[in-house]
Amino acid sequence: MSLRPRCARWFEILAPKNACSRTLGVLARSGAVEVEVHPARAATLDMRGLAQGLSGYQQLADRYRRYWRGRLRHEPVSQPPGAILEHAMAQIGFWREEADPLIRRIEALQAEQARLRRCRRILEGLQATALDFDAFLRAGPWLVSATAILPPEGRFDPPDEALTLLFAGERERYLLALLPESQLPLLDRRLQACEGYRVTRPEWLRGTPDDSAGLVRQRLSRINDELLTLYAQLDDWFDHFDLPAALGDTACLAWFVDQVGALSPQGETFVWITGWTSEEDDLPLLEALRDETIPALYHTPETPQGATPPQLLNNPPWVKPFEFFARAFGLPGRNEADPSTALSLIVPLLFGYMFGDLGQGLVLAAVGWWLRRYWSGGGMLLAGGLSAAVFGLLFGSVFSREDWIPALAFHPLHDPFLTLIIPMVMGVVILLLGQLLQGLEAWWRGEGGAWLRHEAGLLVLYLSAVGMALHPDFAYPLLLGLAWFLLGRGWRYIIAGVASLLEDGMRLLVNTVSFARVGAFALAHAGLSSALMTLADGTGSLFWGALIMLLGNLLVILLEGLAVSVQTTRLVLFEFFMRFLKGEGRVFRPIAPPPDLLRGRFS
Repeated sequence: MSLRPRCARWFEILAPKNACSRTLGVLARSGAVEVEVHPARAATLDMRGLAQGLSGYQQLADRYRRYWRGRLRHEPVSQPPGAILEHAMAQIGFWREEADPLIRRIEALQAEQARLRRCRRILEGLQATALDFDAFLRAGPWLVSATAILPPEGRFDPPDEALTLLFAGERERYLLALLPESQLPLLDRRLQACEGYRVTRPEWLRGTPDDSAGLVRQRLSRINDELLTLYAQLDDWFDHFDLPAALGDTACLAWFVDQVGALSPQGETFVWITGWTSEEDDLPLLEALRDETIPALYHTPETPQGATPPQLLNNPPWVKPFEFFARAFGLPGRNEADPSTALSLIVPLLFGYMFGDLGQGLVLAAVGWWLRRYWSGGGMLLAGGLSAAVFGLLFGSVFSREDWIPALAFHPLHDPFLTLIIPMVMGVVILLLGQLLQGLEAWWRGEGGAWLRHEAGLLVLYLSAVGMALHPDFAYPLLLGLAWFLLGRGWRYIIAGVASLLEDGMRLLVNTVSFARVGAFALAHAGLSSALMTLADGTGSLFWGALIMLLGNLLVILLEGLAVSVQTTRLVLFEFFMRFLKGEGRVFRPIAPPPDLLRGRFS
């Protein structure tokens, strides 16, 4: 655990070109590598020019992906990326010439299959009726017959010139209609308005509904047999044109362009893979390369001149959820303090004070304990809930009841002045911590002396101003702090110092007063709890009182929990961070591992 972010380490790997993709795959799967071309080396192995060709591949993939059912593979080769893509696209083109007629037949059969299944549903619904279906099919010459499927509920208005029969099935309604052919467009519009659709019937239907349903089942069986044959032929063409290799190579190129972009070649045989690693020791990456038997040379030299290392926050697991605030504001730079450790205390303290209730706090803690396995913010919710439970003991509140346990400290509504003063004292401590972190950052930058001569005077001035609220003798150090701040940079800067004092002093005053909102929310929470308790007790019924308490507590946990979270975030970002954090650090972005595609993996 450290207040100062850690820089990622520069690494360099010299690998054979034909093992380049395997090496990158190993590095990506480690989750600890960000690739970046060495600033001093020309990136001649640049694959960003392949974007147009890969765009054409993506269009083909969108059209044919569901027919590519084999397992992908990728064999490392020493050919240029453009040649690899050209060969892969040629193989896909040869496959398309043979596969397109099969695919068109498959899609026609699948469309017919969908129509027949809808028709079968109607016929099965008609089997329980006494309708002469054969006569309905032979309607004409002035009238045509139409069948449709409608949702189970909703109003349907048929055309005025139509004779209709509407009957209900288990999950939908079926419509049979006789109408002039000119009225079919109007029927389609009316069906669309109620989310129904007309079913096209095959011309070979005849006889009773049971006879027609049998014909439909026979046709569906033949379609299934033909589809199986066509898919088997497609699979044969898939292997014949070696599409597993072509698609695997192309997908590997697409991943490389998206995640890596460029590498630095070393002669005709080798390539430099360079960048940043979050590992503090070389052993994990060396072992990963050794396990894959990759003949590569790995070392970690000094950071190249002109390269900016990503910053890594070095915190224990119980602090990591609170990195959310620093990342939301901007990752701390090398000479900026990581506030996550301090926030692991500050955030639960503020949240718990505003949401002080033993029962509600334990509910939030339980939810946070469950969520932490799926969401990093669950750890913050767990800590905030436990803090709320502790303050609930101090305030004597359990599920909005203040008559079940005695208050170990005080009831907020009984002492509102103290309720408002305590968070302002918290605010003073938090703002002082921000100023001290500002001084620490100045020390890291080599400007500690300048900070002591000038900004330290503001720290003394602020402490003295706060102390004067307790005793007038603090006026003497107040004058010392004033002189310190104004004269610390010399007489020539007095006017600038006065302007800076007005700005910084007013900001500190406003920031300090802002923490009074913590007490205001604690009072609001206590007031809402008191109102809920009064409402429940006023019913005179155990059942209705318990129901009101249950629903009321759920409402408080959801709405007030959200409001308190927003206020805590605001105080952290705008009151605490403004004194020392600029968020100038570079985020470490490890390359994503090669994805699984079409049930295949890159080798």
